[in-house]
Parts: sequence; C-alpha cells; structure tokens
Amino acid sequence: MKTIVKALATIALATVATASFAKSSPVNAAQVTSTKTVNYVCQDGRVAVKYGFNAAGVPVNAIAKVNGATRVMKYDMSRSDNVDAFFKDAAGYRLNADAFERNSVHKTAINITSPRNDLVFKNCSPR
Repeated sequence: MKTIVKALATIALATVATASFAKSSPVNAAQVTSTKTVNYVCQDGRVAVKYGFNAAGVPVNAIAKVNGATRVMKYDMSRSDNVDAFFKDAAGYRLNADAFERNSVHKTAINITSPRNDLVFKNCSPR
C-alpha cells in the first residue's frame, strides 16, 4: 500500500512539474506590456519620451512631442542591433540611442532628427 501511495505521489508531482514547464507561451514582440517615461535635458531644450516594451523587455515604440506634434516612433528592427537602437515614425522623424532594454532605459542618451535630417533634440541626457 505504501508503495502505491508513493508511486501516485511521484506521478502527481511529475505531472505538475511538466505542466508548469509546458505552459510557457511565446512573447508577442510587437505587443506593449509595460511603459517607462524618461525626461531628457538636451542641448536645445527638454523632451520627455515614453517607451513601450514587450514582455521580454525589448523596446517596441517611443512616443515624444516633437515640433508641436506627438510622434509615435516604432522600433526599427532593420536598423537596430545590439549596439544601437533606432525608432522611426510615418512622417520620418527618428530617435536614435545606444541599445537598451527596459531595465537600462534611464541610462541612455538620445538624439531626435526631423525627416530632413535636422537635429531637433541633440545630445539629450536623462535627468
């Protein structure tokens, strides 16, 4: 009887452990699950940028008020890598920075350029 109870307990424990490992779902890379706002002091003024991150902590977008309009710049995967991060909106405004994740966004300096490559916000450091 003790052997049967031990065997059933072992099977139940193994089933629970296997089920918890098997239930991890893939991360939707484009879905914003958290945000962080960073205030910057720039050579030509100040700007606040609200970053959206997916469940893995990778940036998805950056939202900032630039030239009087709110710009939603999406993460540019074709230009970004493990060294640099690039964001771009439909009008051509761009934000560039050293590569970062959710936990290091408050340490990263940025630049924001217009569609004509004019620096709108230059040498922006986080406050």
